[in-house]
Amino acid sequence: MKSTKYTRFCRRFLSSTFEKFNLNKIDKNNMLEKANISMVYQEYYSMVLMNCILGFIVSFFSTLFIYLLIPNSTTMLLLLITTLIVPFLIGMTYLRLPAAKARARGKNIDRHLPYVANFINTMSVAGISPSEIFGSLSSIKLYGEVQKEAKKITTEIELMGLDAITALKNAITISPSKKFRDFLQGIIAVLQSGSELAPYFSRCVDQYMFDDLEERKKNLDSLAIMAESFVTTVIAFPLFLVIILCVMGLTSGGISFNFLYVISLFILPMAYCGFYVMMKSGMGEEV
Repeated sequence: MKSTKYTRFCRRFLSSTFEKFNLNKIDKNNMLEKANISMVYQEYYSMVLMNCILGFIVSFFSTLFIYLLIPNSTTMLLLLITTLIVPFLIGMTYLRLPAAKARARGKNIDRHLPYVANFINTMSVAGISPSEIFGSLSSIKLYGEVQKEAKKITTEIELMGLDAITALKNAITISPSKKFRDFLQGIIAVLQSGSELAPYFSRCVDQYMFDDLEERKKNLDSLAIMAESFVTTVIAFPLFLVIILCVMGLTSGGISFNFLYVISLFILPMAYCGFYVMMKSGMGEEV
């Protein structure tokens, strides 16, 4: 998410509003950096507030039009509920977005870090400096969010003229991954002590590869449990239920099938959605 003419307009229009609140600028800006949102906090939260106002206006006039067409208590209740819920949902979505994006980026960085460390170790053995290593890493899209973090480090070194240690310290403050922050902190410690980087990178590769293997084993176990639960809950159980109801219908001379409609139209779709949410939430992380 980048700064646009709309977000800059929101900031100019609502800038005085945020001056009245005692907000921690550093924490807010760091969270946006971790989420890779290219805005300062005044601009982002001005956009959030403006979107809430626009959501209120649009929902109010939309439901008001319905109420004028069908004036009764139901449409009046719809008018009140919609004008309250829509701005609230918009606000909560945007307020939670930076933390959610930061967590997603952190997981992506952790997933790629073992292979990034192996890449860095290979280049370090060849005698390439850390600034050149991160410069090369910043051009490889294969490494996902790590590439974006490396690009920030390279930008500070090449364009802003900072030394490698200062650029790495700045990267630590805005990285959403604790494992990546520890990795960068280790590089800084080695550089400041004047030691060789290759042994440190070699140890990191061994440790990260071992941790990655253990994590994949856990994910495979989770997937096996989820697969068994899925087959039992939403495949075998409905089949057995249909057979049981058919047998009961033959023996008792007739049975209502309304319950089957409820299962087919509501319970099974909810079960499918539940398993999908569990997969996306991390139980079925990539293996």
